[in-house]
Amino acid sequence: MSGKVPASIETIVNDLPDISWEQVIFEAITNSLQAHATEINIKFIHYTLDLSETKKYIEQIVIEDNGEGFNEKNVESFENYRSQFKKELGCKGIGRFLYLKIFKKIYIESLNKKIYFVIDKDIVVTPAQENFSTTKIFFNEPKQKFIVDYKSFEQKIRDHFIAYFKLLNDQKISIDINIYENNIKQLIIKNTEIPKFETKKFKIQTHNFILDYVIHDDSIKKYDGFYCAGGRVVTKNSLLDTKRKLHAFKDINILYLISSQYLDNSVNKTRDDFTIMPIRKNEDLLHNLSWKEIHSELANQIKEIAREHQIDIEKISQENLAKARQTAPFLSYYLQDNEYGLSDEDLISKAQKRLENDKEALRENDIKIKNDYDQILGIVTQAELAEYIFDRQKKIDLLKKLTSDDALEKEIHNLFMERYTKDENKNYKSNNLWLFDDRFMTYDKVFSEAQLKEIFPDLVNNIDRPDILSIVSNTFDSDRITDIVLIELKRPSDKITPAEAQRELRSYADYINKSRQENKIRIWAYAFLKFNEFTERDLRLDEYNQIPTQSQYPIYYKFNNRTNIIINFLDYSSIAYDADTRNKTFIKILNGESFKNKLT
Repeated sequence: MSGKVPASIETIVNDLPDISWEQVIFEAITNSLQAHATEINIKFIHYTLDLSETKKYIEQIVIEDNGEGFNEKNVESFENYRSQFKKELGCKGIGRFLYLKIFKKIYIESLNKKIYFVIDKDIVVTPAQENFSTTKIFFNEPKQKFIVDYKSFEQKIRDHFIAYFKLLNDQKISIDINIYENNIKQLIIKNTEIPKFETKKFKIQTHNFILDYVIHDDSIKKYDGFYCAGGRVVTKNSLLDTKRKLHAFKDINILYLISSQYLDNSVNKTRDDFTIMPIRKNEDLLHNLSWKEIHSELANQIKEIAREHQIDIEKISQENLAKARQTAPFLSYYLQDNEYGLSDEDLISKAQKRLENDKEALRENDIKIKNDYDQILGIVTQAELAEYIFDRQKKIDLLKKLTSDDALEKEIHNLFMERYTKDENKNYKSNNLWLFDDRFMTYDKVFSEAQLKEIFPDLVNNIDRPDILSIVSNTFDSDRITDIVLIELKRPSDKITPAEAQRELRSYADYINKSRQENKIRIWAYAFLKFNEFTERDLRLDEYNQIPTQSQYPIYYKFNNRTNIIINFLDYSSIAYDADTRNKTFIKILNGESFKNKLT
């Protein structure tokens, strides 16, 4: 008998997402439970005889159960890709193909049949000479090596099946899952050995809901929400898309099961999801609920449960709100409350969305904000400015990390400005030249060494290509250039001296101004070195002026009249701390500290 699949097994398996070996076991256990098994044996087999060998790689897994076995309908389902059999149990008809993501060969003994399942051949079902009292699935030849931590594996099974176990307990059904290593029993998992669930009933409009939950129990490692229909789990909160998901109370650690006749009536045909809309847009005769309404009331119930268990939900909410404001203070206007204990990440995400909605409304001149246009414009403008200032702080912090000997030259260059920049770019966010001086934010023509030969051919023809040379100007037209900024980024090395960098910068300036008899270009030059006591001595002897910084070293600068160049020497850490000082001034203004000081 050959398999009836619409494509080769290999194609189907390759199209499936990557999975862990544990997921194969979960799939097999699920199939056993759906076959009404009450005893499931999982045997991990390895051929390592040395008891002192810690890495015992598994070479075969055998899963045996006392369920109904592979009767004719089950075999037909097994042979057909995306079979609709057992769809009322939420089956998608692809589970067995997951087996071949991890194992090369699958062999099954069940009832009076033997089934062979490999990736490069059709499924083969042959009659057996005997009737098997149990169903055994042999997972042979793992594609990758793996070992089993039995305690960890036990906990993963309990976490994965806790909702199912609770539903089985409600039906007074007892299940034993026995784990073996080379026929030696390691542990037993019983569905009855789960935390005690508490129950809460509530109503949404005319619909009754039952909420079963376990809260703050150390025996549960993975908390989630499960949505049930017809006495089984259909989906869980972590699998819902963001528009349908309950985001609240992540810090409370509650595992919950929700069931309702409304959910029973709303399950889809494959019983792996619900036909419930994220938001109810229009009233209808049936008063259909949306996920928003369900989760709004669910949040209220969880909030009440937290209070009943002496959990200070208000404190958690305020702590998360404070954390969100500290992380993204530019969103303060949009971070007003946290009624349902959202995490700081979710609070920031929702606030960012509200800001983007306001931006879009301003761009589209939305009639809805006509009366509040000026107010919203002010709020958005302030938020954008604050976001930029705090984004600057991230760049400063990154620069501080790049001041070590291990920093790559290109990483430092790309922080200030992308290498090989050629095109005109008037976006002030396209470069970070403000790290040197905030005045350079006004330059809107930025280019790098790639364009030197087009604008300053004498420079390229007479000197070797500099380590990294970036030029910022108010125009690309060399006859109209009045000011430029030269940036020479030397590698953080003690071997590079100020004399060498000064000679190069003066040469650059001389060649740049070679064709200019009058109105020479004013050149602001910045050279970065790794300072030490000898570097400072050389600069002092050469009569460089000093500007103190909060770092160990000041900024050294001097004007050279002949080439019309102002040369600034900076230690890499100096520029970071100087930029940090300037930026923190902006942050204080945004926080209103300057105004507060005047009042006091």
